[in-house]
Amino acid sequence: MKVLLVITKSEIGGAQVFVLNLAKELKKKGVDVTVAAGEGGYLFDELEKHNIQYYYLKSLKRDVNLFNALYFVYDIYRLLKKYKFQIIHLNSTNTLLSTISTFFLKYKPKIVFTFHGLSLLDKNYQSHRLFKFFTKYYFKALSGLLDASIFVSEINFKEAIRHKIVSSGEVIYNGLAEEELEYLPREQAIEFFGELCKYNFEECFIIGSTGRLSYPKNYDFLIENFSEIKKNIPTLKIIIIGDGLFRQEYKKKIQNMGLEKDFFLVGAIKESYKYIKAFDLFVLPSRYEGLSISLLEALFAGLPILTTDVGGNSEIINNDVRQLYKLNNLNEFMEKLLYIKENKEEIARYNLSLKSKFGLDIMTEKYMKIYKRILNQ
Repeated sequence: MKVLLVITKSEIGGAQVFVLNLAKELKKKGVDVTVAAGEGGYLFDELEKHNIQYYYLKSLKRDVNLFNALYFVYDIYRLLKKYKFQIIHLNSTNTLLSTISTFFLKYKPKIVFTFHGLSLLDKNYQSHRLFKFFTKYYFKALSGLLDASIFVSEINFKEAIRHKIVSSGEVIYNGLAEEELEYLPREQAIEFFGELCKYNFEECFIIGSTGRLSYPKNYDFLIENFSEIKKNIPTLKIIIIGDGLFRQEYKKKIQNMGLEKDFFLVGAIKESYKYIKAFDLFVLPSRYEGLSISLLEALFAGLPILTTDVGGNSEIINNDVRQLYKLNNLNEFMEKLLYIKENKEEIARYNLSLKSKFGLDIMTEKYMKIYKRILNQ
């Protein structure tokens, strides 16, 4: 079986970790797997370590430029024509244009698309109504050309049905390989951040998160409400692992509010999950999500979680209301935070009991079944 996995960016991110993990597992199962992606170094570096073939597509960008779109259609057409992949598995909105490329091929590959979220159509996504209208019909038109539509959360699947983007599909949760997760013990992880930030965190209550510094992740909420939160937890410190377009804006806010010794943006770190046991609590204040890899990493680490009730977040923690709060609701956030602080061990044990349904082996087997099924149709 020859499979091509396609994703827009090769930077550090949840969807990239998904593609990397799936590619590694497919290779172990004897699948001839290749990855194609746009700019960024992380994914290509990791694929190289595992001797997985990859192609850099300069035309594949996260934008709405018509020239780039046409260039990508041509690029992917050449790749498909040359290597005759049996399955092309798409993983980001821009890659859906690959369906157009297949019109010009004599040898037609089967096409799978994983919806890693419906951010552009989400009620919390700020954009012009006309843009959402065109986005909806972009999805609807190109989804009709797919052989399989996969969703990473039940809520995204239901939303896609409601928007009439698809009439059918399947839900496959993202998965992690527990045996490959090498978390540093809490003391070592705290020491790592101490050296990185030049600060002694040993007596602190640390809230932490991992994610892009961007609009969807909503770290503004933590910065703007930090002083109110700290009134209840005087030893509070916040550490955010990640980089992105909002980094300078966040840094400026932190400086203007005098929080340089309280709120730390430590940048992107490879295999960032290794260090998250330094956190007393993992927080994800997202405006919208698919099924967050960083939340799964926190779950597998046995950390208590406090996250917004958006996307698949509630599905990860089995709808545990103790760990969910309404988007940007500070009162509810504080109420849940203080409860979790007093019941950390109990909630950590509960989270560890949930990890079995998010195994990478389970995820890969389900994708393999879909590949085989559509090849036999």
